Amino acid sequence: MTGPQWMAVIALAALYALLLGDWFHRAWVALGLAAALVLSGTLSPAAAFGSIDWNTIFLLAGMMICVACLGDAGLFSYLGRRAKHYANGKPWRLLWIFYVLTAVISAFLDNVTTILLLAPILIEAAEEMDLDPIPLLLVQVIASNLGGVATLVGDPPNILIGTAAHLSFMQFAVNLGPIAVLMLVFLALLLPGLVRLTPRAGGSQRLRGPSAAIQISPKLKGLLAIIGLMLAAFVLQRQIGVAVGYIALLGALASTLYAGGLRSRWYRHIDYGTLGFFVGVFVLVGALESSGFVHYVVQWLSRPGLGPWLPLLLFLGTAVFSALLDNVPLVAALIPVLERLAGSGSHFGVELWIAIGLGAAVGGNATVIGASANVVAQGLSIEHGYALSFTRFARFGMKAAGLTALVGAAYLTVRF
Repeated sequence: MTGPQWMAVIALAALYALLLGDWFHRAWVALGLAAALVLSGTLSPAAAFGSIDWNTIFLLAGMMICVACLGDAGLFSYLGRRAKHYANGKPWRLLWIFYVLTAVISAFLDNVTTILLLAPILIEAAEEMDLDPIPLLLVQVIASNLGGVATLVGDPPNILIGTAAHLSFMQFAVNLGPIAVLMLVFLALLLPGLVRLTPRAGGSQRLRGPSAAIQISPKLKGLLAIIGLMLAAFVLQRQIGVAVGYIALLGALASTLYAGGLRSRWYRHIDYGTLGFFVGVFVLVGALESSGFVHYVVQWLSRPGLGPWLPLLLFLGTAVFSALLDNVPLVAALIPVLERLAGSGSHFGVELWIAIGLGAAVGGNATVIGASANVVAQGLSIEHGYALSFTRFARFGMKAAGLTALVGAAYLTVRF
């Protein structure tokens, strides 16, 4: 390999090593390595800027604002309190309600934000029942990742795939929605044998007063109407000819103008760390592509021996590596490989994109570092006084990932 190729590969390896070490915020890691590639001459500033997928950045930012507006209006607090009411003190009923609620919301809104908003309510409900909240939280995270795989906007890797493959909202939902539902139902049938709901054992001894009254904004219905129009525009994106990133930004602008506090909302509710991480990853992947490293990988994957097994191999490979590494940079690194395969006259089409999207979601469930929602859930559990270790997550996550991987492999075999 040439010097630029080695630099790009070393930068990608350093990204994974630093993410696993968790010594720095992942945004600083990705942006720092991207800057190093530019300063070393591996990638020109113009090429680095051109490698950033702004449609994805705009989509993420817009969805962050829209979800924050709904949260400020009291929607998620209301849903959480209603779920606790319907559970009526019964642990398994509480688990099923949050399992379904989290999966459904994660399909239409970012699953990381869904965990941020619903997990504290679930922990509070478990404490009120004197239950260890960790088993419930683990099930909720799995539901968020599997529910998020169903649509273009449900999971960060989906956004990357949909943008790169030019898949519309409906194309994504038609191909991945059915298997997401199938995996959720299959796992639900097995949960009684996988999960033990145990009493709380000194995890958090905080005294709790009465729950605060739910404050529902009178503007909630109007905000729901705006979000509904935005989701409809996602579905009709091909017909109206506007990129999903711009649709999300328009929805965010309309939501904030209606709710008020435009400047403060756009300043406070955008997760600049996540956006910075994506920008850095895009530059790293751009370096891999421009250096010619992607060409070598494409040649290996284009060997005649792989033939019809390529989608299944990509699914299993993505699942395995997503369990060991964060699935966002993994998918970002695979995107130029699949783009080259599609342009090289390969007879494969959408099935390769579906394979890596499904593999990223399934494998991301295996470990606490596999997906962004997992990391967020771990942080929330520690914040509430409960230790969610890598080992404890993996004991449940690997079982769930292995079982759903069987379903995913069968779906790819039958569907394609």
